[in-house]
Amino acid sequence: MVNIKENWDKIVLELTSVKRDGMTKLIDYLVKQTDFRTAPASTKYHLNTMGGLTQHSLNVLRFGRLVNKELALDIQDESLIITGLLHDLCKTNYYVEGEEWDKEWKDKTNQWRKKKVWKVEDTLPLGHGEKSVILIVQFIPLLADEMTAIRYHMGFADAGMHFNYPSGFSYREAMDKYSLVKLLMVADQLAELAESYADLKKTV
Repeated sequence: MVNIKENWDKIVLELTSVKRDGMTKLIDYLVKQTDFRTAPASTKYHLNTMGGLTQHSLNVLRFGRLVNKELALDIQDESLIITGLLHDLCKTNYYVEGEEWDKEWKDKTNQWRKKKVWKVEDTLPLGHGEKSVILIVQFIPLLADEMTAIRYHMGFADAGMHFNYPSGFSYREAMDKYSLVKLLMVADQLAELAESYADLKKTV
């Protein structure tokens, strides 16, 4: 069960610990102009429930810290906080509640019933990782490895990575240049795996 208030309080605590110009404005933006606190993390996969996005973000931060410690990567914690919590900012103002016919269920009269679902209604179609970067840098400065990690956190799940142009080569170069790129991608995948197969009661 996702605890929306508890998760949001944790996120605010983590973000305010990062001493960067504009952080207060970023948090204010998240509160007043986005549905970050209540949005799901996906339409029908991991954490497709209200508050799923904040839960997923905390889970990514948790796994990011674990991997950083286990592999002694020495990545600064503020970079883990920023990338872990904000990598999916592109998913704010993105999902809407809708209905569709549940074709796997029929009532006594052999009729389908409608079920509530999440649907995508992208209010700012700028892509995925690149969209998150664009949204974040309007408020706080990002280091090169932070921008790159957020941009490429989908790894080969991003269709553009399968082509040499425009992004294929730069993705490979980013992987070789910054440890944070690999770490965020792995932490994101570990979080999704855990969210799909386990009940993560503890986040950070």
